[in-house]
Amino acid sequence: MSLVVGERIWRGQPGPRLHLLHELTQIILVALTPLACYIHTFMSASVIPPRRSLAFFALLAMLMVVVSYLFILLLAVACVYLPWLVITNVINFQTLALFAAGIIVAGSMLWSLLPRRDKFAAPGLLLERASHPRLFAELDRIANSLQEPMPREVYLIGAPNAWVADRGGLMGFGSRRVMGLGLPLLGALNISQFRAILAHEFAHYYGGDTKLGPWLHRTQMAMIRTFENMGSVGKAMRVALMQVLYVIVFGILKWYWLLFLRAINFVSRRQEFRADELACIVAGPQPLISGLRIVHGASLAWPAYWNTEVGPMLNSGFLPSIAGGFSQFLATPAIAKQVEKGIETEMREGKTEPYDSHPPLRDRVAAAEALPDQSPPDDPQSAWSLLEDGGAAELAFLEALNPDLPKNTLKHVSWEEQGQTILIPSWTGFVSEYAPLLQGITAGNLPEMIGRVPEMAAQIRDPQGMLLTPEQRVERARSLLSAAFGLALVNSGWKVHSSPGDFYLDHGDEQLDPYKVMLQISDGVISKEQWGTKCKALGIEGLPLAVARENAGGQLQLSTNP
Repeated sequence: MSLVVGERIWRGQPGPRLHLLHELTQIILVALTPLACYIHTFMSASVIPPRRSLAFFALLAMLMVVVSYLFILLLAVACVYLPWLVITNVINFQTLALFAAGIIVAGSMLWSLLPRRDKFAAPGLLLERASHPRLFAELDRIANSLQEPMPREVYLIGAPNAWVADRGGLMGFGSRRVMGLGLPLLGALNISQFRAILAHEFAHYYGGDTKLGPWLHRTQMAMIRTFENMGSVGKAMRVALMQVLYVIVFGILKWYWLLFLRAINFVSRRQEFRADELACIVAGPQPLISGLRIVHGASLAWPAYWNTEVGPMLNSGFLPSIAGGFSQFLATPAIAKQVEKGIETEMREGKTEPYDSHPPLRDRVAAAEALPDQSPPDDPQSAWSLLEDGGAAELAFLEALNPDLPKNTLKHVSWEEQGQTILIPSWTGFVSEYAPLLQGITAGNLPEMIGRVPEMAAQIRDPQGMLLTPEQRVERARSLLSAAFGLALVNSGWKVHSSPGDFYLDHGDEQLDPYKVMLQISDGVISKEQWGTKCKALGIEGLPLAVARENAGGQLQLSTNP
């Protein structure tokens, strides 16, 4: 617009004054936009509470660090000096052994205190700004709102959380800012919620929490090394007085270690409340509250999702959308109900423990609800959309965590293809391996065949590299019946529907889950008579469980004949 107006004025072309006035006004507004943005940023930043609000807690943390080193130094001196006083009065084998024990214990403690360089190993896939501009635009936005520098490294990690830290260097000197963003969170959160979680993490930078982090981390590692070395030393304490010295010193160290943990975790909980407060100012209370609830729910659901849904796909050489599948998994009614139940239990029963680094979810939500509700408009898009080509990012993520994984060995598939590409071939192989055990079993007589499960279990072989317990063998026998039943239904025209957290076979308006059916029959939820009636209604009472045989082409084909 400004270029057009400028051309008219330069060439002297006539135009209505009002029109020119309007366009000149537009030019002025465009020119003032950067200034307006700067003023807005400055005004937004000015409402951020100052850093000094947690100065007392920061001093407390540093005091515990200093006291820890002094305490261990003094204890090491006492381990040598007190036995030396004993020797000056009584010299015998026992007192000499006591003095030797004191020197050994003191030496192990002093060796444990020596600072080590922080060897930071990449926790996941390093994300590049050029490859994911939208994600880094969000990071820039949050960093600018708190006037904080960006992390030098941002990683995509496999845990359902996010974190920031100063890593590398020696005792914090020469360290660099790093950030970890959980792949599960990108699939579970929308953009507004993700912004709130990012703001919470950047608030730890703003509050100086990460500057304390290296000191606290080194102190904890020094204490852990002290206990490990003391454990090794304790094995050499053969003489009675040596054992007495060891027990006393170890008990004192344990007492101080618990005190140290209580103190630093108390400070950590205050830092979390502070970071939540800043996140509410930057991104709004409601996105943070809903985001915190989802993070807690994702932590509950992620292990089951990875082990039951993703793991089998990866082991079969296929790569579905991990983040997208997790979003579907959480939205499945049965899973959503369990997750919500877990969240409500935490909200109702969660309480502060002395050694917890984070406050209970209930307290964090209550603190956020007490703040003024100035949440910006909600952005419901999935946070996963901030990554460019998420499928490629997930593949690179898996390859980064598994350096020995050959390149391009995982084939991209959709979750809808799971049944045809993985489930049915898996059933086929399993059923064909144990075809003789399935002779004479039909869908209608499954309740009677449940009694043969222990007999079948005794003939189930151990998978390669595993030794099954009797209980696992029985469970595998039931899985065999379930797979055979499902395969028989597929050969009879039933269709497989499989998505994260949701699985069934259907035929017209009828739906069956072979695994659930087998469990209900085994537990007596479905009686023999009820199952017989169900089979007759479906027309499957005489359906034999598939017996595999090799066809002329050498491939396994399932027979539906008796």
